[in-house]
Amino acid sequence: MQMKPENELAMLAAFYLSKFGDEGLGLLGFKTYRQAFEQVGRNLNVNPNSVKNWRDEFDPYYDNGRRGWYQRAMKPSRQKVMATFDNLSEEALRALVLDIITSESRPEVESQLKPVLKEIKRSDDTKRERRTVEYVARGPTGRMAEEFFLSRFRAGLTPFRGVIKDCRDDGVGFDFEVIAKGTRKLVEVKGSAKDLGGIAFTDKEWKVANVAQNDYFLGVVVQVLSSPKIGFLQNPVSTLAAAYHAYTTISVTWTIGIEQLKGIELT
Repeated sequence: MQMKPENELAMLAAFYLSKFGDEGLGLLGFKTYRQAFEQVGRNLNVNPNSVKNWRDEFDPYYDNGRRGWYQRAMKPSRQKVMATFDNLSEEALRALVLDIITSESRPEVESQLKPVLKEIKRSDDTKRERRTVEYVARGPTGRMAEEFFLSRFRAGLTPFRGVIKDCRDDGVGFDFEVIAKGTRKLVEVKGSAKDLGGIAFTDKEWKVANVAQNDYFLGVVVQVLSSPKIGFLQNPVSTLAAAYHAYTTISVTWTIGIEQLKGIELT
């Protein structure tokens, strides 16, 4: 059964509450999560327990202090929400959520998001092939995998030797750079809470891997939450056959009316 648009809009609110945790809760004007679930549910005519369950489903992939439903695979519609909205800033996503839960502004934002909401709805169609996300770049699982790699590197238990540079927040298409005697190795780390599963590269990561070739290494950490183990694959683009998946992305612009600009002195 397909979801009604109100469900998908409420799912975006749940996504925000998961990604930005207690800070986001306060920025939305709520004191408790229960209050947030009830108000979102009431305003969108959605069961508050559904809002909570959606938040819990996103939780394993964000560093918010909750483990969430780490023991189960994420449904395609939730994957679509993450792929579409994860690039937005906190301010932009908060503005969307506030419009979603406000009856006066909801029709406009629903109209603007209509193509994306339609994709989210269709992604859970049982007639379509389902794919689960076992590897997520920067959620708690991914962070734990990266820290495990660092601990192994510092202990001399990886194939890499030299000076390591942390590039995780640089948006360069890899997590770590290891430099030694004029050589440069790029390492991208993926982590899974379970055993070996599928791997998702961002377009930037895959492009950099294509350029770097033998200097690019994939590090795969499995069983991150229990007994982590790591393995490495050199030049993944030459040994792995990847299929691309295109997602509709959301771009937010902030506009300023002409009335606010009239006071600027022009010279």
